[in-house]
Amino acid sequence: MTFYCDRQLNKLASSITVLALATGLVVGQSTTQKSLAQTSTTPPPAGVTSINGAGASSITTLLIGTGTSYPLAPKDSWFNAYGVGNPPSLNNNVPPALAGFPNGSYGPITTLSTFRYASVGSGAGLTAFFNQTVPPVPPNTATILGPVSFAATDDPVLGTERVVGSPNDVPTPAGTPQNPVPYIQVPVISVGIALAYNPAGLTIPAGGIKLSRPTYLGILNGTITNWNAPQIKADNGGVAISANKPIVVVRRSDDSGTTFALSAHLKAAFGATWNRGVGKKSIAQPAGGIPNPLPADTVVWPASFQFASGGGGVATKIKTTAGAIGYVDSATRLANSLQAAVLKNKAGTYNAISPTTISNAFVGATDQDPNARRIKLVVTDPAAANAYPIVTATYLLFYDKYANVNVANQIKGFINWALGVPPVPAPGTDVTIDPNAIAIARGYAPLPASIKNLSRGLVNTYVNNVFNAAP
Repeated sequence: MTFYCDRQLNKLASSITVLALATGLVVGQSTTQKSLAQTSTTPPPAGVTSINGAGASSITTLLIGTGTSYPLAPKDSWFNAYGVGNPPSLNNNVPPALAGFPNGSYGPITTLSTFRYASVGSGAGLTAFFNQTVPPVPPNTATILGPVSFAATDDPVLGTERVVGSPNDVPTPAGTPQNPVPYIQVPVISVGIALAYNPAGLTIPAGGIKLSRPTYLGILNGTITNWNAPQIKADNGGVAISANKPIVVVRRSDDSGTTFALSAHLKAAFGATWNRGVGKKSIAQPAGGIPNPLPADTVVWPASFQFASGGGGVATKIKTTAGAIGYVDSATRLANSLQAAVLKNKAGTYNAISPTTISNAFVGATDQDPNARRIKLVVTDPAAANAYPIVTATYLLFYDKYANVNVANQIKGFINWALGVPPVPAPGTDVTIDPNAIAIARGYAPLPASIKNLSRGLVNTYVNNVFNAAP
């Protein structure tokens, strides 16, 4: 899609979101004991390598967990199942009756590493990765230790971004074609973008509120402003959702891959009718109207829309605002118990958001990035009748060369476990260490085996302690 090219180098500029490191308490701990967020800068146990990253909030629930209850808690998240838990007590086995957690091993798959993650948003995570700086956060909020070893983003990089300096203080060989230091980008999981709403004061049909394509475009364009709109009534078989309830749209205020994914879908689905831009940045429409030309990598939202920082911030505002609707990723929707609209897709079918309908959107997806070190999936308006229409992959970025070979080896080990084909372990054995089962329970959708194999191949080829020649 040509609109990917419209984004400029200012892609890396970012508004730092509130750090959303997992704050759930370890099972069995009291509220006076340390939360997971407070241990994020604690030195790892002796003999354990700490591997630190930052980025998209959409993948937080999968990597480090949120809340206190199964299946969303820090216990049994990908990082706390694969490596030494943060804190290590997260690896303790539990009987089935304890807090609803199933009986199982809870890892670690390896005792050689622990993975730490700062959920600061895609833009801030990429800045931390490319600048080799621990991401700044508000006062009195924990962050990660340095060095930064990876980033996560829902908005794939252009390839023009450059590492300032060298990763982990490893010099780059002078005169090499990739100077400055190359890096790789691989998709690891997929999510849907839900249009979540506050049901208070609304009449909700069986199966939830349906929104056709012109209707959800009108809501996001600011032209449909009340839940009693005839378009909404028609979408729901003549059921009046409300006699008179204003629609309050909630958008992201920070740089967000979720905003990019939503706006990319709107552009792909509606073409010139969506004239508010594509990108991860969000601004309010000025008094003079939509700017011409549009700012790069930016969505110009109606000035009447409310806003919040981070997916969690948007979810909170939806839950506390009568008549609200806003966009959040599928994992954040699940973690906040939000109802979501059933959307009509390109094939004319209404589909609710679920791991199955998200996965259906990626069937047949192929790499669209010509660079051998990067994978980019462009699934902006899936055609399958059984697909949810607004989806995105979440990507991890790694360096080509690491100063510490243990970091490189542990990253490869993690990717080979998380993206194992078939998953490791095989389905039906122990769900507590099955990466696919962990992801699905948390609202994510595993990628097709063909894409997993591409990602594993790149990581196994390029991530090590040796500078790799072109390509």
